[in-house]
Amino acid sequence: MLSNSEPELTGSERAKNSRAMRELATEAGRLRPHALTRGNDEEADHYPAVPANFTKGLAHDDYGIVDDALDYQRFMRATNAHESGLFDSDVDTAKTRGSGPDVIVTPDGGTPAPPSWRGWESPRAGLCFDLEGPDAGAVGMAPSPRLSSSELAAEMAEVYGMALLRDVPFTAWDEASPSTIDGGTPQRTPGQIVGDLNSMPFFTGTDRRSSTPQFSNGSGMNSFERSRREARTGGDVDGAVEIANLFRGSTPGALRGPYISQFLMAGNDGRTGPQGGIPSYPAKATDFDAEDGYIVFGTQIIDQRVMVAATGLDHMTDWASWLDVQRGYDLRGLDRFESERRFITTPRDLATYVHFDALYQAYLNACLLLLGAGAPFDSGMPEPSATGSRTPFATFGGPHVLTLVTEIATRCLKAVRRQKFNFHRRARPEAIGGRVTLAGNFVDGADADQPESPLGPAAGDVTRLLDELPPALLDAISAHNAAQNDAAVHAQRQIDISGFTPPTGLPTIEAANHLLPMAFPEGSPMHPAYGAGHATVAGGCVTVLKAFFEMFDADGEKPLRLSDTLADDHYFEVSADGSKLVNRTGETLTIQGELDKLAANISIGRNMAGVHYYSDYFDSLRMGERVAVGMLMEQLPLYGEPVSMSFTSFDGDFIEIAGEPESLPTLSVRDADGERVDADDWWLRHAYGEDAAH
Repeated sequence: MLSNSEPELTGSERAKNSRAMRELATEAGRLRPHALTRGNDEEADHYPAVPANFTKGLAHDDYGIVDDALDYQRFMRATNAHESGLFDSDVDTAKTRGSGPDVIVTPDGGTPAPPSWRGWESPRAGLCFDLEGPDAGAVGMAPSPRLSSSELAAEMAEVYGMALLRDVPFTAWDEASPSTIDGGTPQRTPGQIVGDLNSMPFFTGTDRRSSTPQFSNGSGMNSFERSRREARTGGDVDGAVEIANLFRGSTPGALRGPYISQFLMAGNDGRTGPQGGIPSYPAKATDFDAEDGYIVFGTQIIDQRVMVAATGLDHMTDWASWLDVQRGYDLRGLDRFESERRFITTPRDLATYVHFDALYQAYLNACLLLLGAGAPFDSGMPEPSATGSRTPFATFGGPHVLTLVTEIATRCLKAVRRQKFNFHRRARPEAIGGRVTLAGNFVDGADADQPESPLGPAAGDVTRLLDELPPALLDAISAHNAAQNDAAVHAQRQIDISGFTPPTGLPTIEAANHLLPMAFPEGSPMHPAYGAGHATVAGGCVTVLKAFFEMFDADGEKPLRLSDTLADDHYFEVSADGSKLVNRTGETLTIQGELDKLAANISIGRNMAGVHYYSDYFDSLRMGERVAVGMLMEQLPLYGEPVSMSFTSFDGDFIEIAGEPESLPTLSVRDADGERVDADDWWLRHAYGEDAAH
């Protein structure tokens, strides 16, 4: 046999080494600090009504309050118990208890019928284990904001404001009197909503209420609230909301340039064929530029133009449909759409994208864009080698990163399902809109004949929430809902509510209809709000892209400009009607900044639909980042040679992960000022540690 005709390790020796590598990954996971997740204690404080918690799908009374607290307890047990099968044997749903439905679905060309009941989506996924990356129980999130906190009031004001701006093009937000994309007038302009937010205690700091007053400082916030407050205004805890940062993400990149990331609009240069060849093959429109918005996907193309929901049509603005949705009845498939696709132009367009996306598709597309543009891989990788004798493919190349950017998604989903179902069980914004409506209609002492508030022990907390919401914003929501409930508009929803009788105390709610207008007929998915699946996946996928591709210039100091890879000296912005991309100059955009913005767009797009809050985005994004860092670190020692990856975190830290053959991987963290950050502190920055005081 010729020397070196086989690998040095084969057979049982290779198997022993493989086992050692698995044990090394296990040790890396063991040495990582483990988060200790805690809820915000509202379940116990508000029992048995639990109006701040997720009860969607259970039987509800006519006021939208869970009908039987035992149903909620059985739901929790089925989610958390080691014993499986309890969802089928022990849990009663609205359907099994005969609670609703009150609406009749009247689809075009179909037979009117009651809607069917939906199921809860993977409620036990958080109990699953994984053999790669941090266990779902090793990562965590801070307690979610409480019902009575100033932060939750601000979050509700934000989603109310987003709903009112759903049809105003992003490019028109800085106009004094912007129109909707079809020429209409919104109930509130972006400038007015900025003023609304800046009048609230969470932003002014006056009489601010913390979720945990015992742990707040002079600012009236605990450390978690402070981080989220700073992020909204570019790192300034006392900064004002402005058009420039309105509803944007928590990173510098998300605050710079057009609202929509270049990765959601630009395409590849298609003037060359596959592998750089001249496109002599027969195909339609092979001669395209980046501004045409086509992503090269092998011999196919992906069009960045998207299907968009009908302008001006919202859902769940009447009590009957809102109530049936809380009971879990299925109004999916009743969407109306515009006749033409366009580039993402309005918040409704972005909401439609995240309604039907394949969850990781935006990051797969971003990866294809970077690969098609020849973006360099991280300089800490061994391929391509210095001499060019080795080139990347199965390792450190296209197939490698294309697999990783999708592989991380399932780990993120298990981690966030554990937070959602097993700990926080936070009510969706649509449910809180119903609670605010009840508080606005059941005013204590206003009418001796009026029944007691159905909110029970939570009535005072919901009233405090109502009192912090700007009156002008609430009036605009009521006016918007009244317009949506006009017979001609309501008919477009394809539901009949004529047989519904409003409960006592709500004969008409038009004057104080604070229901959150929803972009989706079915409202939120059938799982709790906190954390957010889209945001966790965004954090994980974008972190993989930032780690795999080079984010810095040759000196390793400055972020790599977008123009160095995807464009020449310009960037793109969507035209006012969404039909084309327009070249713009004057702003220096970076690859990392636009990837961070992509994560924010997808995550906050869910807020624009009405199904999530800002804290869902902020904390989930960072948890996804840690899932990705953990997974990548476990892989680094497996390559048989030194490998490192570096990027900037969502908090602005410089992160470097490195691995040597058969050695534990390392994590190095430096803050924006270049000061070293303890790695354990970084892991637990946005969650409690196991030894932390409450």
